[in-house]
Amino acid sequence: MKEDYKAAKKKADKEVRDAIREGVSPYLPVLDSIEEVKLAAGQRHLGLMELPLDRIKGNKEVGRNSAFARNFMPLFAEDSEFAIKWSALYDSYKTEGIRDAIKVYEYMNQYYVQEGNKRVSVSKFGGTEYILADVTRIIPAKSDNPEVIAYYEYMDFYKVTKNFLIVFTEPGEYQKLAELLGQDLENPWPDSVCSDLRSAFYRFGKVLKRELKVDNEYTLSTAFLMYISIFPLKTFEQDSDDQILRNIRLARYELLAQSGTEDIEFLESAPEEVRQGGLMSIFSREKKYTDASPLKVAFIYESDPDESRWTDSHEAGRLYVDEMTGDNVVTAAYFANEAGSVADAMEKAVSEGNEIIFAVSPDMIMDSRKKAVMHPSVKFLNCSVGHNNPSLRCYHGKIYEAAFLMGIYAADTLLREYGKDVNRTIGYISRVKSSTARANLNAFAIGVSLVDPDCRISLRKITADNPDPRGKWDEEGVVMYADIEYSTEFTSETRPGIFMKKDGKDTYIGTSYFNWGKYYLQIVRSVLTGTWNIGELAEKRQSANYWFGLSTGVVDVRIPKIPYQTEKLLSFFRDAITRGDLDPFSGEIRTSKGEKIDMAAASGDEPEGRASKSRILSMRWLNENIDGEF
Repeated sequence: MKEDYKAAKKKADKEVRDAIREGVSPYLPVLDSIEEVKLAAGQRHLGLMELPLDRIKGNKEVGRNSAFARNFMPLFAEDSEFAIKWSALYDSYKTEGIRDAIKVYEYMNQYYVQEGNKRVSVSKFGGTEYILADVTRIIPAKSDNPEVIAYYEYMDFYKVTKNFLIVFTEPGEYQKLAELLGQDLENPWPDSVCSDLRSAFYRFGKVLKRELKVDNEYTLSTAFLMYISIFPLKTFEQDSDDQILRNIRLARYELLAQSGTEDIEFLESAPEEVRQGGLMSIFSREKKYTDASPLKVAFIYESDPDESRWTDSHEAGRLYVDEMTGDNVVTAAYFANEAGSVADAMEKAVSEGNEIIFAVSPDMIMDSRKKAVMHPSVKFLNCSVGHNNPSLRCYHGKIYEAAFLMGIYAADTLLREYGKDVNRTIGYISRVKSSTARANLNAFAIGVSLVDPDCRISLRKITADNPDPRGKWDEEGVVMYADIEYSTEFTSETRPGIFMKKDGKDTYIGTSYFNWGKYYLQIVRSVLTGTWNIGELAEKRQSANYWFGLSTGVVDVRIPKIPYQTEKLLSFFRDAITRGDLDPFSGEIRTSKGEKIDMAAASGDEPEGRASKSRILSMRWLNENIDGEF
């Protein structure tokens, strides 16, 4: 009917006005106009799919693109031939629906129409949620772009599930989803798991859209991943939509937190005590702790300190808190291997009245998140960095600052002890693959290159199958190696450090290290003094990550014997870092692939020339003097 077309055109005209006001194109995006598509790696026909209409974003080709506004509503005049055809199709749609599949091309999880624009238009106007489509995928060229990496992971996910509804833009999130469901991205998932996943995603999306007005597929998918990390997939079997709604309300701040680091507030020192006065201070006093009613602080360990250099370093921190506080603070260690699991150890700590719970391993992040949502009155902290979780806080040390100094020291020592006649290569043992470990490695390598530009770093991974890579270095004449990572994955009998061959033996010459005790003491004191609630962060429910460096004493270097000249050199760089004038990633970086990278923050969130925290945590490159794969 003509009135229907008139109403649809009215929506199109409004969309055009809004677009002009926003300074963007009022028309549909065109796939063929995207430069990256011209460099695509190929195409793959996927066949028929029931596509959500809100995932159809534009046209494949530019022809007749002016017929539709960017919301797919018609723009041509009401007396045009186009309007007559559109109206006739809409009349048919109301009685019979859309019978023929449209033809679309998919690129980076967005769909573009090749045939069937009017069918999409009338379906959107009529309020239909899904439409049958014959889909061809355009595969992007591989690159280091995180979204492209995530898309290739999506293709792996699609191959084993045939699920195209769940879409992420951050690498690693499909792997997290698979692990939550006890699956992988290599083998086909059981039909029952795929069916339960589709059903749960649909039910969750329906409730979330109604409650929080979320209509973006990426936000919805990220929220779903967060939801099932707190409320497992099996809970959908017994939970009603009303219970799902209650769960969403309980965890809403976690669900709305975006993946990535852009919205995280990184705290580089403990907040100072805020002195309040006047009437409001009467209502804002913190709880007072006494010998009779102490602040109870729990530390969650996966294993005994004797079995892990990582756990041992945190246990030293707990004992330091005991030593430096009075009887109004009581700490206790809880062991997951004794309690049954990390979650059980946390639940025991909560039941015994602990108000602060430190989960000392990055691997505990999911359990920490669950328990923080379930027990909002308890202060949960997880030893990791870069996680956007408003219900808990993360903490870690900028160990890469200390590793940078150790790189300078290692290269200087190698030159002093052996001159230029020896193989100028320093071995580096990699124990874990993480963003902090990569930053540590690169900072060490940059420190080495400042002293000896010709010195190479020989990177070797240590695994359960290859626990000792040092034999190969002996064959190659490498006389120094760095084993400075604190891994939670493998038991290590040796202490971390830089080692040099002397009289045929590995001799310890120094190390970078964490001083967790200073960290824990500052955080505990923030609760005692009432500075835990960090003003606007608490009000906005914004994620806070403590990320302390050399300036706080949380990370440092330990060198038994050091020449005066070398000590002056290290002091110069240490003081520059401590003042904030320098960081290891300042200036131009040259990678092992020959690229030039500027790590400086572009958004003004760092002092001029300083590396962006988000770029440090998302780096995927290796410095130019590193040989090997991370």
